Amino acid sequence: MVVWVLPAPDPAPLAELAALGVDAVEVEPPADDALRALVSRARSLGLGVVLRLATDRILGPAVVDHVVQWLAGFDLDGVRLDGPPPPVPLGEFAAAVGALSDHMGRPLTLAESDRYLVPADGGRLGTLDGVAAWLRHGPDGDTDFEGPPPGPVATLTAVRDVAATLLLTAPLTPLLSPTDDVPPALVRALTALRRSRPELADPHPEPAHPPRRGADVVTMRRGALVVAANTGPAAARVNLHGVPKSVLFTTGPGVSLTNNSVDLPPESAAVVACCRFD
Repeated sequence: MVVWVLPAPDPAPLAELAALGVDAVEVEPPADDALRALVSRARSLGLGVVLRLATDRILGPAVVDHVVQWLAGFDLDGVRLDGPPPPVPLGEFAAAVGALSDHMGRPLTLAESDRYLVPADGGRLGTLDGVAAWLRHGPDGDTDFEGPPPGPVATLTAVRDVAATLLLTAPLTPLLSPTDDVPPALVRALTALRRSRPELADPHPEPAHPPRRGADVVTMRRGALVVAANTGPAAARVNLHGVPKSVLFTTGPGVSLTNNSVDLPPESAAVVACCRFD
């Protein structure tokens, strides 16, 4: 699932977002009528709606009931709790949302900051800012693609496109926002690729195949695919640890395949299909 964070509860951008291949939008609580209008328009376009609730604004023992009322009363698809720890145990939220999902006969999601509580195996959420920060940490940094809520990212266009490629192909749920300034063509191409290659949409990491990284290169195994990135100022030959078959996506021209590698121009990324691995 790819989620787009709406800065305002305006249904006007929804048709364009649906055309980009976004699966759901995330909004903050607006007036009741505005929220119902947005949900209705989103539903007509095949989009889900997730409500982001600031935990420092929801207080008291009835907070779990309030979340359930939001989900049921406005026909929402999920809630993401954002901010400091809520005033009641997260397990109570998860149990209530899980029970409501069973009662309504459709899946509902509950996330806390950057991780899903419902479903329990839903994995994590990631942002472009988080991936860009991970790239800046260097080869000794953490290999998790976790990050803070959506915010400013690297201003270099090529680095932004590399980070966006990694975000939209990583084992997590991508959170995109208008401030990310990702080119629509890139989002459209990668969401289409996620639909045609389900391994790219799988939110579960492969423990046997963690991301590999060097000083300027990253490779990420995703089923029969490898996502390769070169963040350096010079061209790089990136070992795929397998036999490449075809290039499915690139951030720009100049990508070529060798026996077991992909040649990437400076500050570029590619998704490569392989026929076998080492």
